[in-house]
Amino acid sequence: MDHRYKLIVDSFGKDRFKFNEPLKEYTASGEGGSAGLFFIAFTEGELIKIISMCRDLKLPFFLFGTGSKIMISDSGLGGLVIKNRTKGIQTVSVKGKVTKFGIGVEEAIVEVESGVSIKKWVEYLDSQELATLGFENIPGSIGGNLFLNRFLQNHAKSIKVLDLDSEVSQIAVENLSLKRHIIISAVFRIKAKK
Repeated sequence: MDHRYKLIVDSFGKDRFKFNEPLKEYTASGEGGSAGLFFIAFTEGELIKIISMCRDLKLPFFLFGTGSKIMISDSGLGGLVIKNRTKGIQTVSVKGKVTKFGIGVEEAIVEVESGVSIKKWVEYLDSQELATLGFENIPGSIGGNLFLNRFLQNHAKSIKVLDLDSEVSQIAVENLSLKRHIIISAVFRIKAKK
């Protein structure tokens, strides 16, 4: 193993990595070869740290979420393959009215991490009595879809990204670039169910 990969493995612990891991287990197509080195990032901190280390050490890496929009060659992928399984969702604030019948929520500001599947996102919105219309039936995760899906982009208030210099910042949707950014999380403005 390249000594640079060993630095990353030692930093997180060998038990967090899989060697020659079949990627077909992690893609919607159920196809694809093995990853030389495979890691699952469960938190924003882990995701930022491992990508920053790869960049600092000039190591190739491949990042994906649910695997619904990728095809991997049967010959597999060299370098480090990172699966984004970040899962945080939190309601940051709510807007509403207080009446004699109680508090009525009109809309909420919700932050969701990039590894969250759209399915889990819809379940959360539904459980909070927030509108899910338009979000249902979108395959994949928040992170991958924000680059592709205009509906999601239109509802995003801001996006937290890791840029090419491994700096974390909040940007507006119109500044999002597939070549320059890795999405860490996004803040959405969601209306209450009618």
